[in-house]
Amino acid sequence: MSSTKLSNMLSVNNLGKRYGEQMALSDVSFTIAAGERVALLGANGSGKTTTINAICSLLNQDQGEIYFEDKDTKTDSAYLRHIGAVLGGCRNTNWRLTARQNAEYFARLRGCSKKQAMATIYSLEAQLGLAQYAKREVGKLSTGNKQKAALLCALSYQPKLLLLDEPTLGLDMDTVSELQSIIIEQSQALNQGFLITSHDLAFIDKICTRVLVLEQGKLIFDGTMASLKQRLFSYEMRLQLNQTDRLRLNGTLAQLWTGKTQFASDDEQIIVRYDSPEQVLDTMNWLTQQAVKPEDLQINQLSMEMAYHSLLNRNSQDSLQSEMQNHQETK
Repeated sequence: MSSTKLSNMLSVNNLGKRYGEQMALSDVSFTIAAGERVALLGANGSGKTTTINAICSLLNQDQGEIYFEDKDTKTDSAYLRHIGAVLGGCRNTNWRLTARQNAEYFARLRGCSKKQAMATIYSLEAQLGLAQYAKREVGKLSTGNKQKAALLCALSYQPKLLLLDEPTLGLDMDTVSELQSIIIEQSQALNQGFLITSHDLAFIDKICTRVLVLEQGKLIFDGTMASLKQRLFSYEMRLQLNQTDRLRLNGTLAQLWTGKTQFASDDEQIIVRYDSPEQVLDTMNWLTQQAVKPEDLQINQLSMEMAYHSLLNRNSQDSLQSEMQNHQETK
């Protein structure tokens, strides 16, 4: 990160939006600083796209204000020249032009010289794997390459703020890796801000330092990636015992665990989620001492995705019990 002190580029204050009887956003507030890479997470229908569309002035919010570099976006539309966007499911390219022609058009439209624009475009084409399709119209490209063309257009004129809605859709693993590098490099070298929505949490984990989480139109988390990870139970033990051994263990299990844990069970298995490997040792020792032979025992390391779902399901015990109930119903 640049040593330059980050300043707030975008300020979203008490944003609210209603569609009929449905409240899509309610009092959502956050900031994005120059050079900051922020993830906007949430389930489908949580308000992510509505938030991005409001920032782009593609819809009018019912309440609240959005400021870009301290100017109200409702009264000063010039800020749109400094924003690049890739909107999920939307076509931001002319399909009768090549990806290169599209990118040059948008770059020149925003005041870039031809020399500057083409130097950036050639570099991005190589990184995104688009150079070999330089003469092919966008409409004749594969779905993944259409997504690359959209990214090329948004990145080509080096805007101050980029809004990327599901940018990895349709991309192969190599291109996803290159996109990670592009985002990190540009945020650092050009002090660009990024607001990124994605269901690819591994992608988010590698590039974003801060996370916003929406649930049913409300902002329920705004913090660093590290603080989000602290909500993750790093490991999970799934233990299945016969009825006799289950009765022997009854009432003992919780006493064997220290530290942050969560428990759930049904007629078949016991689930324990916990923070560190050594927490499971007392249970393993007890099983050995009691000559208990599990019918099944699984210990798994949990992913970044579990941190996110753990946050959405803030009552972790209820979440686990719901999972166990679903397991029973699908048998």
